[in-house]
Formats: sequence, C-alpha cells, structure tokens
Amino acid sequence: MDWPIRGNHPARGDKHVRSGERGAGLLEVLIAVVLLAVITLGMVEFFAKGRIWFDQEERKRVATLLAQEALERTVARGYPQIQNWSENRTIASTPYAIQVLVQSDVPEADIKRITSQVTWNATPVAQRSLTLMTLVYDN
Repeated sequence: MDWPIRGNHPARGDKHVRSGERGAGLLEVLIAVVLLAVITLGMVEFFAKGRIWFDQEERKRVATLLAQEALERTVARGYPQIQNWSENRTIASTPYAIQVLVQSDVPEADIKRITSQVTWNATPVAQRSLTLMTLVYDN
C-alpha cells in the first residue's frame, strides 16, 4: 500500500503535526502577555501625565486672562485713580490671588508702571505665578 506523500500516516493520526503548523507555546504566550502589559502601562502613564500637563496649562491660561483683566480694570479707572489693589478669585475650584502694584513716575515723570501678578497652586506643594506689566501716561 502506497501512502500519499502529503498528509499524516494513518497510524500516527492527528497527533503528528508538521513543524510549520505548531501552535504557540506557553513561553511565547507569556512573553506576549508581558510585552502587552508593559505597553499598556506605558500608555496609561502617558495619558495620566498628559492630563496633568493639560490641567497645568489650563490654569496658566486662566491666570493669564485674570492678569490681563486686572490690568484693563486698573487702567479703566483713569490716571488719577490708578492705585494698588488685590483680590482672591476661585475659578473651577482653583484659587487665584491677584495683586496689582502701581509705581508712579516710573520710568519717568507722568508715567505709571502697572504690574499685575496672579498666583495659584500648580500642585499641592508647588506654587506658580504669572506677571504682566503695562505703562500708562498722564495726558
């Protein structure tokens, strides 16, 4: 009886598998699982840090707007009424301290230098501040 060149010998049954048709071994599966876990942890860390950076940039954007608004409110009072002031505001559960300092005759006579500084907590232990400045001439 001639056995076909291809295929399994009937006495061996389905137990005999050609080397190209082998399944994945336990070691290969474990390596794949470890690689997938490392990649997943890296992605989670990336998105967590990204969220923190996004929140910090959002607070900085709000602080910039508050400092600009403080300068505009101060200048709108008119040259004789421009003076130091401060206030605290909370936006989106973040407290901001706004302080406006006015220096008269700086850098020369009849000019006021107005500095607006906004301070906020970036993290529980780190504090950030942003400063804007403008000059106003008495005409």
